Amino acid sequence: MATRDTLSPKEAQCSSGAEYAALALEALQEPADAAYAKELMDRVADDCQFTKDLAACAIAYKALGEQARAEELLQTAEDYCMSGEEQIALAEAKFKVLGDKAAAVGAYEKALKETGNLDPLIDLAKNVMSVIADGAFARKVLEKAEAKISRAVEYSKLAAAAAQHLADKEYAAAIFNKAGEKLSGVPDLLSLASEVTKTLGDPARAKALYERALAGATDFTAAKTLIESAKQAGDAAFMQSALQKAGELATATGEYIELAEGLAGVGDKTGAAALLDKAEDAVAGLDEMQKLVAAVEAHLTDDAERLARVKAKLEKRQANHARYLEFQQLEKDATRVKQFLALAERVRLELEDPFYAAKLIESAENLLDGTGYQFSRYKPIILAVDANLDDTEWLSRLLDRAAENATDFIAFKDLVVTAARLKHRELGVARARAYLAAREAALAANPNATVYDTAKLAEASFAATQDATEAGRLLEAARAQAKDHYALTHIGRLYASMGNDARADELYASAAAACPNGDACIQFIDRLKGFALPAEALKKWYAACGAHLSKPADKLRWAEGIADALNDKTWATEAYGEIAAQFSGVDAARFELSRRSRASLNFFGANRRH
Repeated sequence: MATRDTLSPKEAQCSSGAEYAALALEALQEPADAAYAKELMDRVADDCQFTKDLAACAIAYKALGEQARAEELLQTAEDYCMSGEEQIALAEAKFKVLGDKAAAVGAYEKALKETGNLDPLIDLAKNVMSVIADGAFARKVLEKAEAKISRAVEYSKLAAAAAQHLADKEYAAAIFNKAGEKLSGVPDLLSLASEVTKTLGDPARAKALYERALAGATDFTAAKTLIESAKQAGDAAFMQSALQKAGELATATGEYIELAEGLAGVGDKTGAAALLDKAEDAVAGLDEMQKLVAAVEAHLTDDAERLARVKAKLEKRQANHARYLEFQQLEKDATRVKQFLALAERVRLELEDPFYAAKLIESAENLLDGTGYQFSRYKPIILAVDANLDDTEWLSRLLDRAAENATDFIAFKDLVVTAARLKHRELGVARARAYLAAREAALAANPNATVYDTAKLAEASFAATQDATEAGRLLEAARAQAKDHYALTHIGRLYASMGNDARADELYASAAAACPNGDACIQFIDRLKGFALPAEALKKWYAACGAHLSKPADKLRWAEGIADALNDKTWATEAYGEIAAQFSGVDAARFELSRRSRASLNFFGANRRH
């Protein structure tokens, strides 16, 4: 038997009562050496001053069959107990020495109150299970830990503890569920998904987390993480989804090519083609063009049209490498829409490269997106696409978007005129007519639409298509709505602007006849003056307006208009003379005052001489 003078190697490593107690318990294993175990305990027990050492020695004496000595040390251990860690040692000793589970739980409760961090709480739960196997209390311990964590790694560690130490996979799943609800970052969700697979072996639950991560990815780096996770999980479907998501978030040619190769590798040629389309649009140099051609040759050899196109682009870049570098620097320096559009036209004219021109025009369009739609700002984009590209799909999209946003007449007229005069004339005229028809249908369905709305539509129609017949049809519809001289005059002016003077005269005649009084006649002639009609025409229509007036007061107001509106004192003198006899009494005084201020003074001088 080893003595104090001849220490065994294991004894030499012991420095505390707990370590000696562990060695004593080891000595009691088969083949048991109880004398050696007792000698070890007797050597150190009286010198112990810490609860952990005293509790361990009490357990060892219990194993030696010395219950009284064990209880004595246990009491001393409890007297010295001051910390949560010591309460754990005390709980184990109370259960193993006294067989008192309730006392052990009491000590564990005290330990729980003083323990706040994740790892110590997990260790406490583990100890509870190893000593008293109380799953309910161990879960209580982990629930306290649950309230103190916020990171994916902490939730995963806690769930693993529930599954491993409590053998409670249901609780572990609940922990993962809460983590999934609280966490939204892609790395966190991917970490959780991996741990769910490892801890629960539940691919369905892990897949839900992968899908949330997929939906939440907002940048290419996050999407690349998804791809790596899919590789590790060996999930081909998720891999394909991750590659597609990354394709949506990628911006550079190299990124698109890398992802396209990944999709081609899982058999998704359609997805690979879509990404190579984006790669083609994003090419920014000769080396990227070469990589693109290589990728198409490797993965889309059956797409002859694509292969021919990218090879043609490569040849053009190789032949004009210096010029491309120059233009790419100009592209890099461009900050305004006009700069990109001017550069696109130069690229078309000098390099004859519609693909690069399209990329520049797209950059110009991207500068405008998100700034609030105004047709005047997007119109240069439409004209640039029309002039530099043969892309009717893009052109149609731009025109349709403009139509959706053309809420005022000025923008709408500008749109249909612009569309009808495009280089792609057939498309433009068809689109213009479609927008005009849609606007006409909307007016027909609008109870608040006015005669002026219809007249404006006719004006826009003729400005766009120069189709007098169609515009005339709309003007006649407006004529049917016209109720006063204002509307009739307006319609007449539009007929005149279309070159239909005869119909314009008919409308002016109707407008003159619609004037109910002298003031209306003056308003009518003021409108006609704004149309820059010759003096003879103005006199004609004013005379027509006055001819149907019957009340002396209206005739006087009409006569005043000859002088005021037309500045024709000779005609005014004649008009006053023709109506003078219709006034008497107070009205005569009013008449004379008006004539004196507006008509020829010679009349009054001659009158005085008689």
